[in-house]
Amino acid sequence: MSSAGGSGRPGPVGHDPRKRAKSLKAMDARQLLRASLPFVLDHITDKQLQQVQRVFDAAVINPEIEKDADDVDRRSILARSGSVFIRDPAMVRRADKIRSGLIPVNKMDQRIRLDLDALLESDALKPVTDNPDEAAYLQKVKATLKAEGVWLRFASKLVQDPEDRSRHYYDPRTFEAWLSLGPAGDTIPTKSGRLTREALLTTTRLGAGYYERVFLGPVQSALKKEVNRLTTEIESGLEQHQELAAIRRKAFPGVTEVSDTFGGANFPDQSIWEQPRRFVLRALDLNVGGNVKGSQAFLVSAAILTRNAAHLVASYIDDTSTGAERAVKLLKVARAAGHVAEVGLTVTGVVGLVRGGAALAGGAAATEGSVDALAEQVVKKYVAQNPEIAGDLGSVRWVKGPKGSIGGGIKPGHSSGLGGGGWGSW
Repeated sequence: MSSAGGSGRPGPVGHDPRKRAKSLKAMDARQLLRASLPFVLDHITDKQLQQVQRVFDAAVINPEIEKDADDVDRRSILARSGSVFIRDPAMVRRADKIRSGLIPVNKMDQRIRLDLDALLESDALKPVTDNPDEAAYLQKVKATLKAEGVWLRFASKLVQDPEDRSRHYYDPRTFEAWLSLGPAGDTIPTKSGRLTREALLTTTRLGAGYYERVFLGPVQSALKKEVNRLTTEIESGLEQHQELAAIRRKAFPGVTEVSDTFGGANFPDQSIWEQPRRFVLRALDLNVGGNVKGSQAFLVSAAILTRNAAHLVASYIDDTSTGAERAVKLLKVARAAGHVAEVGLTVTGVVGLVRGGAALAGGAAATEGSVDALAEQVVKKYVAQNPEIAGDLGSVRWVKGPKGSIGGGIKPGHSSGLGGGGWGSW
C-alpha cells in the first residue's frame, strides 16, 4: 500500500513535489524553452521559470493526488441512506490531508508577461520604406505591444494514442509553448522568441493592420488614384490634340505640325504627350514595393507636363478661334492635371501644401507657380538621393506654357523662382 492512500501509484518522494513530479516524468520547463523558444529562456526570470515548472508539475501530480483522495473518500463510507453518507472521520481527515498536497494552479498561471524591450530586435519597428504611413503604423504597433504586452503561453499538447490512432488526447507530460500578443491574443510566429519585423508583421492582427493602413493606406491609395486619374487625362488631351491635327490636315493638306503657322499660332507636335505618358507609367511601376517618393516625383512631373501640354494646345485653339468646345475640354485636362500635381505633393506631407488637400496652408487655392516651385524641390531632392533610378527625370525639359501663362503658371523662359535656370537646368 502506498503512503498516498494505498492505490499502488507512486507516492511522494519525501516532501518535495519537484522530486515527485520528476518521478512521474513531468516535463522540464527549461528543456521545453531551450527547444522551442531559446531566446525567451535567456531573458526569463527565475521566478517566471519556476511558474512554468509549477504548471508542468501540477499537470502530473494533481491528477494522482485527486485519484488517491477519491479512493480514500470511497473507503471512508460506513453507511448510506439515500443521498446521505455516513463517513469515517479519520478517513475523511486522511483524504483532506492528501488533497493538501495539490499544487495550486489556474488558467492564468499558464501565461507570463515577458520583458518586451529584452525580446524586441532593435530594427523590428524601423521603417523600411519612405512611406510615412508605414512609420506612423509602426509607432502604433509599438504602442500596442507596450499596452497589451508579449506573453509566454504554454499548454498541454494534443497527441495521438499509440494504441488507437483514431484517438487523440491531451498529454499532461507533453507541453507546447508560444508567444502571443496580449494574454489571450494572436500567436506571434517566432522560432526563437526574438521579436523581429517578420515575426511581428506575420502576427495575424498586426499583419492585417499593416496591409490595411500601409499598403492600402492614405498615401498609397492617393498615389494609385492620381496615377489612374492622370492616365485618363493624358489620353483625353492626346485625343483632342489628334482630332485637331486631323481637322488641320484636312483643311490644309501637306502642312506640317511644327513649322507651319495657322492664324499666327504655332501648332504643337503630338510628341509633347510622350514624356508625361512615360513618366506616369514609371510612377505606377515605382508604386510597387512600398516606397512612394519615386512614384511621387514621377507623378508630379507627369502632371505638370500634362498640364502645360494641355495649356499649349488650348492656347493654339484660342489663337486661331477654332474649336472652342475642344479648348474647354483641354483646359479641363489642364486643371485636372494641376490638381493631380497638388495631391501628389500633399500625400507625403510636402511643406507648403495641406496634406490630403489641394490648398495652400493659408487656405487659398494653390497656384501653378507655387505647385511648380514645390515640385521642383521634391524632384531635385529625389534625383540627388536616387541618381541610379531617377533616369531622365533629372534632365526633364518642361513643355513651356503658352505666352501669358494660362492658369497663372510660370512664364516661358523663366524659372520657378528657386534658381536661375529652373527645371531645365538640372
